[in-house]
Amino acid sequence: MKLRRALTAVAATAVLPLAVTACSDQPSSDASAGHKKASDAAGPNAGLLNGTRLKALLLPVGELPKGYKADPKATRDSGAALAPASSKAPLKLADACPKLEASAWIQTAGMEGAAFAQGDFANAAQEEFNQEADSFRGGDAQTVMLRLGQVLKHCAHFTDKSNGTSAAVTIKTTTVPKVGDQTLKAVLSAPEWEGGTTLVASRVGNVVITTFYNVQSDDMGAAGLDLTKKIVAKAQKAQKAK
Repeated sequence: MKLRRALTAVAATAVLPLAVTACSDQPSSDASAGHKKASDAAGPNAGLLNGTRLKALLLPVGELPKGYKADPKATRDSGAALAPASSKAPLKLADACPKLEASAWIQTAGMEGAAFAQGDFANAAQEEFNQEADSFRGGDAQTVMLRLGQVLKHCAHFTDKSNGTSAAVTIKTTTVPKVGDQTLKAVLSAPEWEGGTTLVASRVGNVVITTFYNVQSDDMGAAGLDLTKKIVAKAQKAQKAK
C-alpha cells in the first residue's frame, strides 16, 4: 500500500520507481468522541482550517497536466471535526528515508495535525501527483517544516531496498524563496530509476502543504513546484479570510 493519510486501510499499488510499500491508518473523518466542530474552535483551535476548508485549497484535476485522473479511494479529508491535541513524538530518522518515496511523506515529521485533506492523481503511464494540506496548532507547523528539513538532510544519500533490488537514492534539497512562509523542494533520483520524484513542502501560517510528483521523464517532476504554488496561493487567501 502507499503510505498515505488514510481514514481506513486502503490497498493500492505504488507506482514509484522501485517503490517501497507501506501503509498508515489515521483517524476517521467522521466527527467522533473527543473531537470538536471547527465552528466551536477557540483558544488553541482559533484560526485553524478544518478538513472541509483544507479540501478547498487542493487542485482539481483540471489544474493538472493532461491525462491525469483522480483516485477516489485516496481523495479524503477530516471533515468539520478537529482532532484533539496530541503530544509530539520524537523525530525518528532511522526508518524515515524509504517513506519519502510515498505520498504521505509529511508523516516522516512524526507530528499529527488538527485536520487534513488530500487528493491523489495518476495518468496512464502510472505517473503520480499527490497533494496534502494539514493544519497545526501553535508553532507545530514550523516544527514540522524544521523536522522535514532534518529528514531530507539525513536522507541525502541512502539505499532503497525493495522488491528484491537496490537503488542508490540521492536527494537534492533546496529552499524556495518567496513561496509561502517557508518552502522546501527535494528531488529524488537514482541511477536505477527511470525518472524521479519531486517533493515540495510549503508552510502558510499554520498550514503545511506537501506535494509528491513522481514521473518517468528526465525533468524529475519539476512541475510539482508550480502546482504547489497554486495551492499556496489558495492557502494565503484562506488565511486572510479567517
